[in-house]
Amino acid sequence: MEHKIKSKLLFYFDISSVYTIFAKITRIIEMKLKINNNYILTICVLALAVICFLSVNKPLSFENEQKKRETIVKEYLLKIRSAENKFRKNKGTYCGDFATLVREGYLADSLQYIPFSEGEKFTLQTTVQLGKSGKQIPLMECGAEYHKYLQGMDENIIANLIEKANNGGNYPGLKIGDITTDNNNAGNWE
Repeated sequence: MEHKIKSKLLFYFDISSVYTIFAKITRIIEMKLKINNNYILTICVLALAVICFLSVNKPLSFENEQKKRETIVKEYLLKIRSAENKFRKNKGTYCGDFATLVREGYLADSLQYIPFSEGEKFTLQTTVQLGKSGKQIPLMECGAEYHKYLQGMDENIIANLIEKANNGGNYPGLKIGDITTDNNNAGNWE
């Protein structure tokens, strides 16, 4: 009988020990899972913070680069306007051809190319309009579209800029002059 009691006690002790050990292992696993969950949550929070930062920073970064590029494009356009005004003063009309402006020394060859556009030329158009008094008014327009001088930047933002300009009836980029209206060759940013 004593042997049966000892074996039952031993069995009970063994089951009790196994249960205790199992409970401790379960608690350790639960702690590790909680710790792992904390790490996972921390990583998720950091990832969301980075995404939030980038979503705010991307348009600001685009805007800064756009301003930098537009400053340079405006400088080119102002030099082209100056060359065209000199040409008109000497010839009585504007020149609709960069090759002539360059060949006759009114414009440096490099100024006919839109900066940041991989060799694209500015658009250049001239015409003569009759004023109300019957006088002929020479007109000139020279421009660079957004998609040319913002090349290599976020295409969605560029498309939005173009759509906004088109919807507003504006030129989708920077230009001087206008071939439909005499505006003294003002820039569309002036």
